[in-house]
Amino acid sequence: MDLSIALALSAVGVAVGLSAIGSSLGVSAVGQISAGLLSREPKKFAQALILSALPSTQALYGLLYGFLVLIQVGMLGEGVKTFDTNVGWALLFSALPVGLACLGSGIGQGQIAAGGVKILAERPENLSQAIVLAALAESFAVFGLVVSLLILLIGLSPYLG
Repeated sequence: MDLSIALALSAVGVAVGLSAIGSSLGVSAVGQISAGLLSREPKKFAQALILSALPSTQALYGLLYGFLVLIQVGMLGEGVKTFDTNVGWALLFSALPVGLACLGSGIGQGQIAAGGVKILAERPENLSQAIVLAALAESFAVFGLVVSLLILLIGLSPYLG
């Protein structure tokens, strides 16, 4: 396998792997506290599920970016393109904004949503406030995705032609 292809595949791994770690840690943080609430109040399952699912979106951003890298290098299409090793390195580095942003955002969103479960336990009518607070952390994952997409689709696209 050519080093440039290995680097492109590493970019996919970084984007998907880091974002999935962030999501899994975030979801588990909310799930742990939700389980405690549901042992006492099982009727609040739907609301706890909403809060528990919020940090899972970061994994989707990493997956989206990973698919786009595979498409750009031709692995999901007409055949693998040939490109310089430096472009491979650039692809790998382009995965860092989305991967790292989703890692941190997923963990942070999980912590915020876990606090939201405490709101749900005491004031279920304020669930929307808990969702808004947790959603604030989501924006940083979106920022990372946008930067990675700009690098891939504008910065590197001419070199993958």
